[in-house]
Amino acid sequence: MVNYPANPDPGPVVVAAIELLVRQGYDETSVDDLADAAGISRSTFFRKFGSKEDIVFADHDRILARVQEFLAGTTADPLRAVVDAALLVFGHHVGNRKTSLARYELLHQVPALRDRELVMTHRYQRAFRNHLLSALPEGESREVTSVAFAASVVALHNSVLRQWLRAVAAGEGVEGVERGESDAREAEAQGLAARLGRELGALADTFARVSAGEASSEPRQKSSRPAVVVAVLDPAAGTEQILQAVRDALA
Repeated sequence: MVNYPANPDPGPVVVAAIELLVRQGYDETSVDDLADAAGISRSTFFRKFGSKEDIVFADHDRILARVQEFLAGTTADPLRAVVDAALLVFGHHVGNRKTSLARYELLHQVPALRDRELVMTHRYQRAFRNHLLSALPEGESREVTSVAFAASVVALHNSVLRQWLRAVAAGEGVEGVERGESDAREAEAQGLAARLGRELGALADTFARVSAGEASSEPRQKSSRPAVVVAVLDPAAGTEQILQAVRDALA
């Protein structure tokens, strides 16, 4: 189980900056505006955050550090540890709903931010892969399993996260809703987290069977050599499409 809080606070400076960027417009908001909104000096802003683009993803740096610390300290099964780490990331997004929605809106407005999001996605994937490379038993399949499982976990996580963001954004925008409706959406987010956990768990079980040489009972698979998993995933693919791509690659 994950030992860290599922929804670490991104910090008041990050929250204030992202909300201002949405309200005022990314290009129309200067670093001075952001520093004023956060109640810090321009020099302090640059020292702590670097740029407008950096502050939009500053909480990602914090959660990535938590993920790396969690993975470094866990003694759990390596595949299950990566599942827990991905759920920690998902919990951060749903636990900081307003900030996640504001960033989601900014990403639709500013192409450069979408490029930066891809960089952050690769950083999570690299953290997962590196943990697996260091924790899985030595063997011919270790590198392939590490690369393929890390990529599949990130793809599934992002698919479910996008579903949640689209649903919530379509229902309320960034401004907030009545308490009853908010509670209902929180329950929906928790349901999505539970579903993500089940699907990631099933993915971990599949990879574990492959590593153990039990991936298929097809007569043509005579060799005890580990399977090589190659799945081409569309960035817009849904959860079932991602799972099916992995199943097809293992068939």
